[in-house]
Amino acid sequence: MGEIVLYGKGKGRGKDKDDPSLRIPRRTIDYGSDVVRWLQECLVPRTSAQYLQCHYGFTRELMPPFATPQGPYDSICPRFVHSSANKTRAPVNVVHWFPHGRRLLSGTQTGEMTIWNGMQFHFENILQAHNASIRAMQWTPEEHILVSGDQLGIIKFWDQYIYNFQTFQAHKESICDISIAPTGLKFVSCADDSHAKVWDLRTGEEERAFTGHGWDVKCCDWHPTKGLVATGSKDSQIKLWDPRASEAITTIYCHNNTVTKVKWSPNGQFLASGSKDQLIMLMDVRTMGVRKVFKGHTKDVTALCWHPESEAVLASGGHEATINFWDTFGASTPFESVPGAHEGPIWSLSWHPLGHLLVSGSNDYSVRFWSRARPGDTNFGDLLPRKVALGANEAPITIPDDLHVGTIFQSGIFADPPLPPLPPEARAAATEAARKEADSIYEMAGSTYEPMLGLSVGEGVNKKDVFDTSDFDAEEGLARPALAPPAAAVPPPAAA
Repeated sequence: MGEIVLYGKGKGRGKDKDDPSLRIPRRTIDYGSDVVRWLQECLVPRTSAQYLQCHYGFTRELMPPFATPQGPYDSICPRFVHSSANKTRAPVNVVHWFPHGRRLLSGTQTGEMTIWNGMQFHFENILQAHNASIRAMQWTPEEHILVSGDQLGIIKFWDQYIYNFQTFQAHKESICDISIAPTGLKFVSCADDSHAKVWDLRTGEEERAFTGHGWDVKCCDWHPTKGLVATGSKDSQIKLWDPRASEAITTIYCHNNTVTKVKWSPNGQFLASGSKDQLIMLMDVRTMGVRKVFKGHTKDVTALCWHPESEAVLASGGHEATINFWDTFGASTPFESVPGAHEGPIWSLSWHPLGHLLVSGSNDYSVRFWSRARPGDTNFGDLLPRKVALGANEAPITIPDDLHVGTIFQSGIFADPPLPPLPPEARAAATEAARKEADSIYEMAGSTYEPMLGLSVGEGVNKKDVFDTSDFDAEEGLARPALAPPAAAVPPPAAA
């Protein structure tokens, strides 16, 4: 746990930074201790292997993920750490780490780009980056330029200080994905207009278009080391392209529905694809065939992300708000799953550059951080935040009156139909019984029942007009002047 100090707002109105009331403990994930531990092991290796026991005291013995590349279980991040959300509630479409790993970028449906701290997970800055929903963004390998695209088909270039220095109209429809070449000189973008485009990153000019798909192109990814681009479309096809030509090298038919995501592995040997048919396909680029089929999602696969340090770990997010972790060299079922990771579909996943943190963005307006398990953890579901509706743990309200009968589901629009009206004889008997009960009450009190002066019975000779205030005047001791009878009409004099 770390400590941060909050300062008061306004010039000269803040409290002293040493005030204990301003010290708020905040959960912190610092990778420095793991790296230092690994350096110590490299300089002074141990004579015997050290095994972690099931106790929190062995947390300091953890190694960074890149120190154990052959252990996929040491690299997954199913442990919930923190949930962050903007004041302006909007679905989070994309999350992406800064190359140095100290901060995180998130793009929302309102076009806002938010910067979060990567160690204490608090809000740092926000800007209105686009006029429409942000759909994709990625950093160049040199870590100097950020490329982002929105729902209006506009692409923007940002420098390392998040300053926009170039904007242009790339597509006529909503941009779906962006991927940058390993050289950092070109990038590919796809949109809901049945083709992908290759752009020159230095000039912002279009070089060529891939026009082989028969429907909207939903995703694209550039090979990490070669001149090879993979695209997935709504026509259920995956195509591989040569960026120097406009024709597809090959077409892979492995899905029965829209291909939502395609991702190359870190060294480019495998290609993973997710689809609306709830399957994840793992293809070997050397054989151009499907190597393994992963089954575990119950709805659309909406996010894919490879671990940056290991090709054995693949993370996926689904429309059912579940995060699954897959061993690409193991079984076809997830070796770890986090059901209910969000309260809505998961749109984006992103690993920290060191691989010790995973971030997810969802339709429930939140960005959630996930870390590796600590020695001693037994159940990851107990760490998830619980959202309980107001009054869910309280008993139903019962009010014994004529309007609220039993619970809320026995009154109002849920009530049973009213009983038929009583016959005149029964109604008169009920009225007489109520009158006798009132007389008995007044006799016990030593008085007799008389109607109030300010009220009128409203029957027979006592019936009053709406504007008649004689009862109220009598109660206040005021005499109401009698109205003079209308004068008889006098006929006009006869003419002489």
